[in-house]
Amino acid sequence: MAERWPEREITLVVNYGAGGVTDVTVRALAAEAAKILNVPVQIVNRPGGQGTTGPTFIAAQKPDGYTIGVTSFAPMAINPHMIDVTYAIDDFDYVGGFGRFRYGIVVNEASPIRSIDDLIKAGQSKPVTFSASGPPNNLALLELGKKTGARFRFVPYPSGAESVTAVLGGHIDAVVQTPTEMLPLILAGKLRLLASASPVRWSELPDVPTLLDLGQGVSIDSWIGLGGPKGIDPDKLKTLRTAFEKAAASPEVAKSYEQLGMSMAYMSGDEYRGFLKKGFDEMSKSLAETGLAKKR
Repeated sequence: MAERWPEREITLVVNYGAGGVTDVTVRALAAEAAKILNVPVQIVNRPGGQGTTGPTFIAAQKPDGYTIGVTSFAPMAINPHMIDVTYAIDDFDYVGGFGRFRYGIVVNEASPIRSIDDLIKAGQSKPVTFSASGPPNNLALLELGKKTGARFRFVPYPSGAESVTAVLGGHIDAVVQTPTEMLPLILAGKLRLLASASPVRWSELPDVPTLLDLGQGVSIDSWIGLGGPKGIDPDKLKTLRTAFEKAAASPEVAKSYEQLGMSMAYMSGDEYRGFLKKGFDEMSKSLAETGLAKKR
C-alpha cells in the first residue's frame, strides 16, 4: 500500500500575533484544510520583525511538508527593501495565495474634504497629513501625491487602530486602513470613506469607487499567501495545494474573510510566486522614490 501523507499534524506558522486579521483568517482557512487533509493543522504564532520573523523561521525548516506558514505580501515583497532579512522569494515553495486585503482612504466626517478631488486640491494648496500602520497602506497617498502634485505627509502609527483614532481625534487629516479598523466607524457616521485604495471596491460599500475607477491610476494590492521551505517533495506539495485550494472555496471560509474586511480570492502556488516577484520589483522602485527604502 502506498504511504499515506500526511501522517501527522502540520504546523502552520503565522507571522503576526494572535487575534489579528491575518491570524484569524488563516485559522479559518487552516481549520477547513485540516478536514481535507485528515490531520490537525496546528497554528503557531511567531510575530516580530514587521512580519519577517515567521518567514525567516519557515525558510530554515526541513522541507518535509510538515511546516508551512504565512508568506504574505508585505514581508516578502515590501519589507526586504526596508530592513535586512535572511530569506528571498525563491527560498520557498508556495502553496498559494488565499485572500486579498482591502484598503480605503478615509477622513473624519466633520472634515470639509468630501471626495478624492477635494483631497487632491487640499494637498495642492498645503500639506495634508495622513496616517497608516505602514506599507503598503501609506503608499496609496504617496503615489497619488506624485501623480497629482498634492503634498501628502505620512505620519506613522504603531497600529491601524491608533492611526484611525488619530483621525477621529482630529490630529491627522486622513487615514489609509482596512475595513476591520474602520467600517464600524464609517457605518456609524463618524468617518467618511472617500475611495477604495485597492483594485476592488468594498463589498460592504459597493457604491464607493476605487482610485482606479476615478482615473487616478493608483492602487495597492496585498495578499495572504502560504508557503514552505524550498525543496518539498512535489507530491506532498501538490497534496497541500489541493487541500488549501478546496478550503479556500468553502462558503464558511469566504464568510469569515468578509466579516474581517478581506476578499476571498485564490492564486495557485506558481501564480502567487509570480505575483510576489512582480510586487518585489515594483516595491523596490516605489519605496526608493518615496524615501522609505533602506540605505544601501
